[in-house]
Amino acid sequence: MKKRNFLSLVVGVTTMMLTATTIAVQAQPSHPQAQEKIQELISKLNLTQEQQAQFQEIRSETKSQLENILSGEQKEAFQTAIAQGQTPLEALAAINLSSDQKTQMQTIRQSSQQQISNILTEEQRQQLRQEIRSRQGRFR
Repeated sequence: MKKRNFLSLVVGVTTMMLTATTIAVQAQPSHPQAQEKIQELISKLNLTQEQQAQFQEIRSETKSQLENILSGEQKEAFQTAIAQGQTPLEALAAINLSSDQKTQMQTIRQSSQQQISNILTEEQRQQLRQEIRSRQGRFR
């Protein structure tokens, strides 16, 4: 059970990274850092062409859903925060989401988490866990 909870946590963290990065890409189409992190993740997981297509579809769907949640003012505030050098997660935290928006984002996160988990092999899940541990180690 602990292994399943840990995997759920790892995929959840990754999904939140992807969600925030997706918003960053949407707000700043040429945001090189966001694109670079996504490409790095895809490369490290050694996704097949089919998995890459599925991954891109999940990102696209997530982007569309997020666009419907944020107001124009929030999108603008997010874009400004990114332009000022904030990370996507910091920028997302700074736009003052309503409780309803937070709930909607949680629902999207859970859906994306499940979809991402479903396209990965067990080996890729292990690689993802290692990548998350590595990134956590850098911030301690």
